[in-house]
Amino acid sequence: MFLTDYHIHSTCSDDGHNTMLEMVMASYEKGVRQLCFTDHCDIDHFRTGEPNPNCFLIRRQMLDMYKNTLPAVPKDMKVLLGLELGEGNHDAAEAKKIADSEELDFVLGSIHNLKGKPDFYETKYSSDERSQALIDNYMEELLELSRIDCFDVMAHIGYPSRYIRKGGERVEISTRTYGDTLTALLKNLIERGKGIEINCSGFRTPPGGGSLPSVDILRLYKELGGEIITVGSDAHRVTNAGVGLAEGFDILRDLGYKYVAVFVKRKPSFLKI
Repeated sequence: MFLTDYHIHSTCSDDGHNTMLEMVMASYEKGVRQLCFTDHCDIDHFRTGEPNPNCFLIRRQMLDMYKNTLPAVPKDMKVLLGLELGEGNHDAAEAKKIADSEELDFVLGSIHNLKGKPDFYETKYSSDERSQALIDNYMEELLELSRIDCFDVMAHIGYPSRYIRKGGERVEISTRTYGDTLTALLKNLIERGKGIEINCSGFRTPPGGGSLPSVDILRLYKELGGEIITVGSDAHRVTNAGVGLAEGFDILRDLGYKYVAVFVKRKPSFLKI
């Protein structure tokens, strides 16, 4: 099976555990034949929520590691260089400047934390009511991000739910609970030529459970005319490289998707699945 992975990390990310070459070879063994590195560049610091003006200091490290990796890539595999740009709506001008860096093939747009707050991963969840308020604010910020031209594909819609569920709270980001907001969000992306990803990390981290976004949101995107969709493992170590991608491709086929998107120099093209 031909697999693509457009969300994967190396040691250029603070939370990455393996080099680009190690991630490439582990992914190749799992059947990945096109891969784009998307190391973290968050406008806010993930532990504090405070502005992080040095977030793109990883640029030189990324470029050097990528350049040194390419000669060792298997001949039937394509490896590209992208970025996961977090919280672009918190400083749109800076985000646009980073995203326009000439070496980037692809930019994921993410929200890992709300304005002035730490990453959802770092947050303590104490009640359903507080968790619901955080989700409401998250959906508002996703809408903000959808109006900004600093990315190609919106990453892991529903991100907070994976951590809130682990904390034992009950939340749901679905067309049932946020139908109007999700419709507006997806329409914004489609009208601006942006896509979404199916993030497959939940297939390896129960109770994360399944894809981000959920299947009903993926279905809504298609019903609204959305066509640009990428598949990502969100792997940060070799043991997770390629894990969940096959399940993600199966979901897309079951929903009637015919193609996945791949990018070179920020321009999408499509591969039949």
